[in-house]
Amino acid sequence: MPELSLFTPGPTHVPLDIRIASISRLAHHRAPEFQKLFARIQDGLRGLFRTTGTILVLPASGTGAMEAVVHNTVSPGDRVLVLAAGKYGRRWAELSRARGAEVRVHEAPDGASFDPAAVERELAAHRPRHLLLTHCETSTATVHDVEVLAGLGRRYGATVVADTMTSIGVEPFHMDAWGVDFAVTASHKGLMSQPGAAFVAVGERGWEAVRTDQGYSYWSFPLLREAARDLTVPNTPPVAALFAVAAGLDRIEAEKLENVWTRHARTAEVCRAALAALGLPLFTTGRPSAALTAVSLPADGRGAGLTEELYERFGLRVAGGQGALKGRILRVGHIGAVTALDLLPVLTALELLLLERGLAAEPGRAATAAAARLWQHHELDRRG
Repeated sequence: MPELSLFTPGPTHVPLDIRIASISRLAHHRAPEFQKLFARIQDGLRGLFRTTGTILVLPASGTGAMEAVVHNTVSPGDRVLVLAAGKYGRRWAELSRARGAEVRVHEAPDGASFDPAAVERELAAHRPRHLLLTHCETSTATVHDVEVLAGLGRRYGATVVADTMTSIGVEPFHMDAWGVDFAVTASHKGLMSQPGAAFVAVGERGWEAVRTDQGYSYWSFPLLREAARDLTVPNTPPVAALFAVAAGLDRIEAEKLENVWTRHARTAEVCRAALAALGLPLFTTGRPSAALTAVSLPADGRGAGLTEELYERFGLRVAGGQGALKGRILRVGHIGAVTALDLLPVLTALELLLLERGLAAEPGRAATAAAARLWQHHELDRRG
């Protein structure tokens, strides 16, 4: 199996130096060495979220962070407006209903963008206490305009909660400037680390929405904030994953965040060009993600089992569709440490499978399209 074999949107490839960082040291979470690690992660993540707020560390996956935000802010009977255009947008609604909220879901078709005017009408009509939305909908590889949508939520007095799981450290996100109160991510996405840690950024106004009547809870933000003031956590953390996250932050800061955003955007362009050359149309009708690319598979079933065969024959893992999109789309991740050149093996292997199934015209089109787009980027850099 090749060293870089994961081309999924998360968990993503963990570079060797970050893997080594996760096993090279041990630390007790009540000791000074952990406080130093915690402070490093706090400072680094504030830079990635573009916030002066508090960073809370959770021993969880991304869904754990989402549930923690809902648990801390939503009370039974609260009016909640969820913007959903895919699986993870709908997850906000599921979590809010479990808390007994009065949930209204404003739907857009999977892969589509939201009409701000329609969202504003929903906000004006229902005056929700909370607006829950998604920056990058990972199930469809579509990015939503959080800046505009959060601005609408603030205008109507709603607490704004954003799932930024697949966008932090990947493409521009400005939590404070855009008026987002809560944002979440996890270690196994743009931070290039193994799963196990999740993070919630809480803005100054966000603390006004945190429930004070919850008592003791594993997810309690007041308890997490109190511990964070002492540069620790209230319960045992995933120390190995946190050492990896610190190494991931080192990588990002060495490259500079704006350059990381540009690299992801260019890698996504290369991927989209190559897949288009293979006759696989882009699934999203909105703004495509810089973290992953989703393409539609033939409706006649000839794309069935493609992701499994790619792994079984070549040791390369991409993602298929989820829920109603299972068997309908293929998703190629290019998040974290993945570069445009890293994509060439998976694009070539995919082309071979498509040729065998009669779904590609001739060999070499993917590599040619990828090389052409790489050359365009090279020329842009050369001209300054």
